[in-house]
Amino acid sequence: MKIIETFLKSKTGNEIDCEDSIFISNDFAAVIDGVTSKSARQYDNMQSGKASSLIIKEALNYLKYDSTAEEAIEFLTNSIYSIYEQDNIVDYLKRNPLERASSSVVIYSKYKNEVWLVGDCQCLIDNVHYTNKKYVDELLANVRALYLETEFKLGNITSNSIEVDPGREFILPLLARQSLFQNTTDSKEYSYGTLDGFKVPRSEIKIIPLEKARNIVLSSDGYPILYSTLRKSENYLQRIIEDDPLCYKEFKTTKGVTKGNVSFDDRAYLKIEIVR
Repeated sequence: MKIIETFLKSKTGNEIDCEDSIFISNDFAAVIDGVTSKSARQYDNMQSGKASSLIIKEALNYLKYDSTAEEAIEFLTNSIYSIYEQDNIVDYLKRNPLERASSSVVIYSKYKNEVWLVGDCQCLIDNVHYTNKKYVDELLANVRALYLETEFKLGNITSNSIEVDPGREFILPLLARQSLFQNTTDSKEYSYGTLDGFKVPRSEIKIIPLEKARNIVLSSDGYPILYSTLRKSENYLQRIIEDDPLCYKEFKTTKGVTKGNVSFDDRAYLKIEIVR
C-alpha cells in the first residue's frame, strides 16, 4: 500500500490533547478515535480516550498479519483489558462502563483485503462512503439542537461563540448513561460497539470487502463529510465551523466548537492507495 495523505489535529489546536491516532505498518493501516472522557478516571495520567487510543496503536504493532477481523478485535480488546488487570479494576469496570478506556477504530488489513469498523469511525472506498453511526448519538444530537434553539429563544445565549455549551450540559447525563449499552446486545436501538477492554459483539464488527478497490480513506468522525482528498474534507469542515459552530443546525452533533477551540472534535485522516 502507498500512503497518499495523513493528517492529525486536536480540537484544541494543541497536539498533546489529541485523542485520535494513526497507525501504519506493512500489514495494517488504521485510524483510532479515543472516546471523549465523561468521567474523572485517568490511565497513566491520561484521559481515558487518549490512553485507549495509544494502547491500541501500540498493540497493532503485534497483531498477526493474517488475523481475521474477529481475531484482531479480540486481540486489541485484550490489550486494554490487561491494563484493567494490572490496576485490579476489572470487576469495577464491569459495573461502571462509563470509566472504561474506550475507542472507535477503522482498520485496513492488507492480507485480508478488508476494512474493519468498530464504533463511529468512517471510511471512503473508491468514493463510496461508509459510516457506523450510533442511533443514540443521532437522538441526543437532536435533543441538544432542540435545547439550544430554546436557549436562543429565551435569550439565555445570544452568540455562537460560547465557553460553556448548555446543550451539551443538558444531554451529558444521557451521554453518560448510554455507556450502559456499549458492547451489549440488550437493545437493537441503543446498543453499540466500542473497543473498551470487554468483548465486542460480532454484530458490532463491520467488515467491508475491498475486492478491486484502489483508493481508501480512513477517518475519525471529526469530519462531517469525508472526501477523497484532505483538502476537500478540510474545506467542508471549515465551512461548517464558520456557518454552524455550535453544530446544531446544518450539522447536528452532540458537541459544538467550544470558544478557543479550532473544531468540535479531534480529527484524523489517512488516505492510502492499494498497489495491485
